[in-house]
Amino acid sequence: MRAITSPDGVDTLDFVTIGGIGQWIEVRGESAKNPILLFLHGGPGTAFMPVARGFQGPWEKYFTVVQWDQRGAGKTYSSNSKDVMRSTMNVQRMNADTVEVVNYLRGRFHRDKIFVIGHSWGTVLGLQLAHDHPELLYAYAGAGEVVNMRANEEAGYRDALDAARRAQNQKAIQELTSVAPYPTAALEFRKIRIVREWEDTLLSPAAPDDSFAGPTAILAAPEYSLVNDVDWFRGQLFSIDVLLPELMKMDLSRMGYDFRVPVFFLEGRHDPFTSPVLAHEYFDRINAPEKQFVWFEKSGHFPFAGEPEKFTDFLVETMLPLASERSGPDGPR
Repeated sequence: MRAITSPDGVDTLDFVTIGGIGQWIEVRGESAKNPILLFLHGGPGTAFMPVARGFQGPWEKYFTVVQWDQRGAGKTYSSNSKDVMRSTMNVQRMNADTVEVVNYLRGRFHRDKIFVIGHSWGTVLGLQLAHDHPELLYAYAGAGEVVNMRANEEAGYRDALDAARRAQNQKAIQELTSVAPYPTAALEFRKIRIVREWEDTLLSPAAPDDSFAGPTAILAAPEYSLVNDVDWFRGQLFSIDVLLPELMKMDLSRMGYDFRVPVFFLEGRHDPFTSPVLAHEYFDRINAPEKQFVWFEKSGHFPFAGEPEKFTDFLVETMLPLASERSGPDGPR
């Protein structure tokens, strides 16, 4: 069903040396001449390669779409020494990995620039990339944008507890107050799990937008073996354990608000995990050649799945034309 049969289509899965270790990169599209769109998955550690078929199919007509299992995630987690990954995983190294992946794609497809979408944790990598390396990008789009991790945790916890009290949900009130004060400097995964579960229950949209990433979808992924399926979950726990202390200190506003590349925030109105209000406050201060904040009124944390047609329309109608300015006879350069 996902076979790409067009004469100049591309469908590859490659093990590429990035940052001194092998990392898995999947590239799909109906024409290799189309602009490249790199999707930076969230988590950290939540690889989207095995579940991307749930939303990216329509994109493949217009873009050469890239899914990358980051250091500590999915197939990349399966394929490397855990000790090596643990000793090398930090936000600085992950940012450097992102630049290497972009340059790998530019070299492989002979392009000057690409598009990047960051989701959740992936927005940490994507926004930094857009700020530091505008020469590599046509545009950056963030969905579930993270700016200040501690402020985000505070907002989500407060919103969930307020919702629990309004609904007089005694179980939610008891469990949420049991982890107070939240967040703490040394945040435990146990507390995060409790807060995330109630954020999801109390704040998510009426129609869930995360069904594309269920266990059945992962088990059915042709890119993944059974070992990879298990490691899809293990990689998340590993990555959170390694990166969480540093993430809790992260505040992207410290890098400033001036960008030299178009910036778009595509935010679910009912996102329970990354506060769209905080994202909007940051966005309002951004200076960029072009910027746009788009609300997805029926969506939560996954607007590309919650409102797929609207999301695809934005990519095609607003972002894609930005590549035409540098097009030649053989397509975008």
